[in-house]
Amino acid sequence: MAPGDATGPINFHDLPNNTNKWWFLDPCLRWNMVHCIGLCGTLYFAGYDGSLFNGLQGLEQWQEYYGNPSGNLLGLAGAALYLPSVVTAFVADYISTKYGRRWAIWIGSVIVIGGACVNSASTSFGMYIGGRAFMGVGSALCLTAGPALLQEVAHPRYRATIGGFYTGIYYIAAIISGWTCYAMIGVEGTKAFRIPCYLQILGPALVLILTCTCPESPRWLVHRGHLDEAKHVLAKYHANGDFDDPLVNHQMKEITAALADEEASNKVSYMDFLRTPANRRRLIVLLATSVGTNWVGNALVSYYLASILRSVGITSPTQIEALNGGLAIYNLFVSSFACLYVEEIGRRVLWLTSTIGMLVSYIVITGLSAGFAENGSKALGTAVIPMLFIFYGFYDIAWTPLAYAYPVEILPFHMRIKGMALWVSIQNVAIAVNTWVNPIALDAIAWKYYLVYVVIIAIFAVIIYLWFPETKGLSMEEVTFVFDAGRSGGRSAAALRLQELAQAGSQVESEEIKAPIEHIEVNEATHIA
Repeated sequence: MAPGDATGPINFHDLPNNTNKWWFLDPCLRWNMVHCIGLCGTLYFAGYDGSLFNGLQGLEQWQEYYGNPSGNLLGLAGAALYLPSVVTAFVADYISTKYGRRWAIWIGSVIVIGGACVNSASTSFGMYIGGRAFMGVGSALCLTAGPALLQEVAHPRYRATIGGFYTGIYYIAAIISGWTCYAMIGVEGTKAFRIPCYLQILGPALVLILTCTCPESPRWLVHRGHLDEAKHVLAKYHANGDFDDPLVNHQMKEITAALADEEASNKVSYMDFLRTPANRRRLIVLLATSVGTNWVGNALVSYYLASILRSVGITSPTQIEALNGGLAIYNLFVSSFACLYVEEIGRRVLWLTSTIGMLVSYIVITGLSAGFAENGSKALGTAVIPMLFIFYGFYDIAWTPLAYAYPVEILPFHMRIKGMALWVSIQNVAIAVNTWVNPIALDAIAWKYYLVYVVIIAIFAVIIYLWFPETKGLSMEEVTFVFDAGRSGGRSAAALRLQELAQAGSQVESEEIKAPIEHIEVNEATHIA
């Protein structure tokens, strides 16, 4: 069926586009990738901090300087980064909705830099905790706006892949952090832990640099009535400035039609998540992915790997730091590989395979840890290490590439930032509770605590099976209609519904939108970047 055939849906993959097949050979796609990578950097800080907090606990210099914190105090330090985000995520919604996504990212990055400076120069554990809390304020602004802007400016051919890689940047940061801590083992004095802490500044600084020319979301621009600027962004970064490009025109029609439909439905408040069956399903997905990112057993490993390894007889700082850094490299490799096949395999298959595989792995880890606690067998303790890698391999094929990307794409525009504000806020409540409780529970009941996560992972597997629809091969606007139809929807029904809306509004929009857009002068004075 030819593109545009009235009897079937238009597939954006089939539309002609004034770009090279390979993004690295195309001028506009190279810039689009630079901006997307910069937006991925909004998660760099979280990855660096997760590995850093783990690595610092393995450094004797850090332990001695801060008085060997453990239990409740160590849990508070871990949770301090996330508690402010419970509130500031909603500040990000206000800034992103009124002033644009970019401002929330820029403001958040500056705040993270300030908090990292306080954290790095801390002279007491209380000051160290305060610095982490300040960083958490800025981190929430970035994490709320960053994933949304990333998918809204990405070229549709690469949206799923680069959206999946958003979480992959976490492991690049973790590698840098983990191996920096490893290199500090032989360094004397406070430099051993202050140098890795100061390197926290690298992530938000790079975000500011790489996103300084990033365009605003074309969907936000259309929503605010800046139609000419929205089409300019699409033409410049998706078609090398060709305003008559079929893909650019198709995107403009889909965006304007979808936003008009949302406006008619008054989808503009947090209460909308409770008003329709489709939105209640969206809320379930938001809750599951936001809580699940750190409640499927991974946070226990991410933040307290040193404690887990010591519990199975591995106490050498060199071994602990090497395993921390090696796990980050392994995670980056597996998650990056998974990103390449998100569209081919499909989200639902990856979600189910990942979660069921994690469940089986965690059961084995629990059994090995119990055996070591019972008889002290070194072989059983050592066997935990490869099982941790297997567990993370399953985590990386879905929970890494899809945890941020999937919630963003299932949310219609007017609910997207509000949904991500809820997502970040709920996630940070979950992380704060998790990081606070984990060290206390590990001290109290050791391996028996793993049984809690076995049950939790099983619950998430059921939720995914019941409420996570397939979205592969769809534009962001088409995903909305698939979700509204439930698991029985399908691409054709979604695309046709959106196409009908676009055609219904084309007569009215042709005079108000098309004419001024097609005559806009393409120059630096008018382009928004």
